[in-house]
Amino acid sequence: MALSIRETGENIKNSLLFKGTVDYDVPMSDFTTMKVGGPAELLVRPSDPISLAVAASVLKKSGVAVHVFGGGSNTIIRDGGIPGAVIMTDGLDEVRLEPGKAEPYEIEDFPEIKECVSIDLTAGAGTSIKDLIAWCIRYGISGVETFAGLPGTFGGAVFMNARCYGHDFSSIIKSVEYVDLDGLPEDLDGKESYELSELDVIDTYTFSADDWGYKKSPFQGKRWIVTSVTVSLKGLDVYVSGKVGASPSVCDYIAAKCAHFEDDRRDKGQFKAPSAGSVFKNNYDYGKPSGQIIDELGLKGHKIGGAQVAPWHGNFIINMGNATASDVERLVNFVKKEVAENTGYVLEPEVIFVGKALDEA
Repeated sequence: MALSIRETGENIKNSLLFKGTVDYDVPMSDFTTMKVGGPAELLVRPSDPISLAVAASVLKKSGVAVHVFGGGSNTIIRDGGIPGAVIMTDGLDEVRLEPGKAEPYEIEDFPEIKECVSIDLTAGAGTSIKDLIAWCIRYGISGVETFAGLPGTFGGAVFMNARCYGHDFSSIIKSVEYVDLDGLPEDLDGKESYELSELDVIDTYTFSADDWGYKKSPFQGKRWIVTSVTVSLKGLDVYVSGKVGASPSVCDYIAAKCAHFEDDRRDKGQFKAPSAGSVFKNNYDYGKPSGQIIDELGLKGHKIGGAQVAPWHGNFIINMGNATASDVERLVNFVKKEVAENTGYVLEPEVIFVGKALDEA
């Protein structure tokens, strides 16, 4: 006899190896930047990779559908909610770094810098980009400045291969640790701590450029759950260790670089209203960014229900305060139809719609 969703959740909670929280019928609009959508039937928030693997093992054995959720910045939850389970990775937020040897290094606008150290920075999949940026400022680490102000998490940036100001996230990736749902044993919930290590349930992906493309990653289309990511960066203070902060001048330099990109996002209106960021991918072969195409068709400001194409940017759809997920999806489809009929160009959504419509729930 199949277990109920609550029985499955209790099995996760009662596992000897699980640390985290398990909740039922949780409104997912609270966890998305668009602020729309129905509830998750079961919301699991593990505190570490082993707990994530144990929860996934129980769900696999129970036949419960699994959805993975990071920062909710690129996801629209439909109004009928998400049947099955959502594993939210926000508890996987440990950050550590491993400095290398000093090497000569010059920066045109910071002539005081004569050398740097290579840095392998590893962060849990649930680490917010905001927290990562704060960490890099504190320790004088360069290489992520263009991602400052990007909502979402480290794991989400990997999954989507986030692109900001001409830089793909894949350009800094060294390796990714993940749980493979298909290869995961179904008997982890009964094990003791001494019987299981991360090596038993965590796989490692080593970066290969052939696997990546514009908004494309090898994690898309697979049942792999990212648990942590290691990126290759540069420490501008050669004494950086992850325990003592960088010199004030280095911290100020990194902070100013990050503030430049955050200010540009703010000037473009990315923080004016709830949204999911850029709605459509750009096709660089077409010759125009998607926002410009939408703007030239006079679609900025167009509304359906409480959703609106942002008056200040054609590639943002915003929640005016009372939008439903259905409003957003209808507006996305309307914009796609108008662009296709008037230009012949088919827009490809960047945002992901998840769950059931209200009339399907």
